[in-house]
Amino acid sequence: MDFEKLKQWMDIAQKYQVGDFWNNVFDQDTAKNFMNEFASDSQQHKPHNQQQQNAAIEYPPVDIFTVDAQVVIMIEVPGVDKQDIQLTVSGQRMSIKGMLRLPFRPDSTFKNERNYGEFQRTFDLPEPTDGSQIRARYNHGLLVLTYPMKYAAEERVNID
Repeated sequence: MDFEKLKQWMDIAQKYQVGDFWNNVFDQDTAKNFMNEFASDSQQHKPHNQQQQNAAIEYPPVDIFTVDAQVVIMIEVPGVDKQDIQLTVSGQRMSIKGMLRLPFRPDSTFKNERNYGEFQRTFDLPEPTDGSQIRARYNHGLLVLTYPMKYAAEERVNID
């Protein structure tokens, strides 16, 4: 690098930049702050699907919503036999365990994107229930559970 040319460039730039510009350029704290801001800005501007890919993916995927005073839970378990699924509920916590089996034993594998073997997941329900209240249906890899809401309506509490 030619230091004489660098010095000439700095002299010309100094004429156009006033104040603490050069002190800020060579100040380590300012450089670190800039890099931290740059990193957080680039993280915020990632595409939505890329942010989702970076999040931990839990299996099996679960959707929970309410319809007509019923809690509805949909759990995707494609390729799992109904006999290989176990559900348990305790108050406001539900667990699902299961086994996804390979239908055959391959001689060699060229690509493997699916997971096989045991899985387990526990999640919170919107309100407590017991197993006798839950109705479960399994169809083409979709497990749909429903149970009545106990606290469907908001109630006013009188204060003495």
